[in-house]
Amino acid sequence: MKNEHMQHWLAMARPPAGALNEIRGGRLAGMTDVNPQWRYRVMTEQFGVCGVGWKYTIDKLWTEAGAEGEVLAFAQVSLLVRVAEGWSEPIVGVGGNHLVTKEKNGLHNNDECWKMAVTDGLSVAMKLLGVAADIYAGLWDGSKYVARAEEQQRVIAPPGFDNWLIDLEATADNGTLAL
Repeated sequence: MKNEHMQHWLAMARPPAGALNEIRGGRLAGMTDVNPQWRYRVMTEQFGVCGVGWKYTIDKLWTEAGAEGEVLAFAQVSLLVRVAEGWSEPIVGVGGNHLVTKEKNGLHNNDECWKMAVTDGLSVAMKLLGVAADIYAGLWDGSKYVARAEEQQRVIAPPGFDNWLIDLEATADNGTLAL
């Protein structure tokens, strides 16, 4: 039995190599960055155009003092997807960036920080739907599946497990489950 709840997750889990960039500097060097436009495209493919099949709200923007005069900017967003005739519950994501960064020549303002923080918050919320899940699980690096990580993530259910789980959920729903 195929799990229909995994339909969207599986369709959005593996970005194409062209949507990936290796992060070359800073604390995240060697990690993989996923192009936000690919995220928006795959959301549109799965749910429909933004505003109709999926949408988001910016719930909160704030700053916090960082080290040595830096100022951090944060955005809390709520992502919603069309479900039947209504909208899902909010899927919350918090993202951030630097409003003021300390560089070798002094402090530098970033006039793009709010856009970047919102984009980051959306990517955090979209992860919960499976967008680029294989990247975050260490299963895909843009050119090949990472076999060791895939083996660690694989869970093998015994035959009939799906039916047993459905029976268990039905029993719990009708109140006849006793432990």
